[in-house]
Amino acid sequence: MSAGENDAAIQPRIVEWLCDVMPQATALSISGFSRIFGGNARIAWAFDLHWTEAGQRKFLPCIMLSQVAGRHVDSDVTAEYRLLKAITGCGSRAPAALALDAEGRVSGGPAIVLQRLEGEASAVAFLNHANEEEAQQRCRDLAVASAELHRIEVAQVGLFTGIAPREAALDQISHWEQQFLDHRQEPLPVVVHLFSWLKRHCPTPTRLCLVHGDLRPGNFLYRGADVTALLDWEMAHAGDPAEDIAWIYRPLWSPEKFMPIEEFVRVYRERAGFDIGMENLRFYQVFSEMKFAALSLTASHSALSGQSDNLRHLDRAAKVAASLARCFQLIDGLYREAVDVSA
Repeated sequence: MSAGENDAAIQPRIVEWLCDVMPQATALSISGFSRIFGGNARIAWAFDLHWTEAGQRKFLPCIMLSQVAGRHVDSDVTAEYRLLKAITGCGSRAPAALALDAEGRVSGGPAIVLQRLEGEASAVAFLNHANEEEAQQRCRDLAVASAELHRIEVAQVGLFTGIAPREAALDQISHWEQQFLDHRQEPLPVVVHLFSWLKRHCPTPTRLCLVHGDLRPGNFLYRGADVTALLDWEMAHAGDPAEDIAWIYRPLWSPEKFMPIEEFVRVYRERAGFDIGMENLRFYQVFSEMKFAALSLTASHSALSGQSDNLRHLDRAAKVAASLARCFQLIDGLYREAVDVSA
């Protein structure tokens, strides 16, 4: 069974599976079943769920996300499901998690069913929005949504206990370094050097918090000026809040033309009630380039090894050089600032 097999065969299996995981539900059915774009790492289906519970007829718009082979993100669907269950009601704009198919019995790959929320996710539409005032308001609301997420106490989630702030930050560097080592196709000593630089200069987070890990245009829903939901929690972890903001402002998808990063941080700080530290933010701009390089090499390896037929992965290795060059530009800027301060 493969995740891409005929949708008509998958639909009845979804109903059977949801009947098993929702024993309180009777007369369960789905309607409006259709495949939609699920990103580079997953296949997605949208449907409306109908059931009766305690004599009441209920309805919930849903989306099922199924992992595919050869993805560029090594992730754990079970961990993502547990996280989303844990943060329900904690103030983040995350979709509710309904069901987990860790074994992939329904679609052929590990899958989760989530509440389907309203809004558009297109990064292209977001970054090319003609109404500048509305785009600025969206960026402002994204800063607020980021602050809401980072205000969640890690202890509330209950999944990241017993980890010190700097240890959590170093763990992320090690994670992406290992992904590079697992998927590189050549030695790339420059990458080795830059990961070493990250480990030597890693700052202590100003606050240990829940980090989304892939927060950027394309991974949140918006409607009008409002951000309605944060999506794709595959890379969520405990860490430094500066990491998410640096990732939002990576040049490839940065909303800088609508709102400078300094203004974004100001709005964020007002809602969060704490500062992320500009030195930490600059460090995570370097980290973001190394993370993107590791993701690109993983995607390229999946295509060259025949694990993936995703055409977007074929030229991803070509993007690594630009990321490495930007790392050195950022590091040079950090050293120049340090000299200016000491002078």
